[in-house]
Amino acid sequence: MEFVKSVILVVFGVLLIFVGVTLILNVLFVVISAVLYVATRLFYALFSLMECPHCSKAIRKKVLRCPRCGSSLIEEPQDELNPELYARVKTFVAEFWSTSAEKLNPNTLLANDLGIAGDDGYELLEAFCEEFEIQNMCEIDASEYFGTEGCNPFEIYVMFYYWIFDKERFDNYGSETSLTLRDLVKSAEAKRWIPPMAR
Repeated sequence: MEFVKSVILVVFGVLLIFVGVTLILNVLFVVISAVLYVATRLFYALFSLMECPHCSKAIRKKVLRCPRCGSSLIEEPQDELNPELYARVKTFVAEFWSTSAEKLNPNTLLANDLGIAGDDGYELLEAFCEEFEIQNMCEIDASEYFGTEGCNPFEIYVMFYYWIFDKERFDNYGSETSLTLRDLVKSAEAKRWIPPMAR
């Protein structure tokens, strides 16, 4: 009986230490991220560099939009949107997210501008596909556009793994593909999901 108690105490102690180390690592990560964010903002404000710091890297990879700020890196043709369909999509998003339709425009970024993330993004795309009869809903990966919701305390271990074994994935970790109202209108018009980068 004493042996069983000893084993339980050891297991409990190890778990307690693991959770404590995880908590400390997460706090350190948040503090370091905040300091780096403030330092970067201050640097760019001081030297009047208004561009997103990741744009030049994105241009080298020949992508259409910066993976961080979502700004266009090439001159995109401003094709005419079907006004009736655009009005429907705009109203749909405004009602879904309980926001004013007047604040929305074709280039509104759903994640960055409206703050839609995680499960909310999945629910929005599911409702969008149902409302506008999108036929290939199974091809949509909502996490690609809206990331994950909430804070996973063990995510730091995943990042650490990517940092050591998969640098490219680490560099792109947490950067979602930008999704705009214009993208939704184009998919609604085609009645099938068209990934933004494919347009």
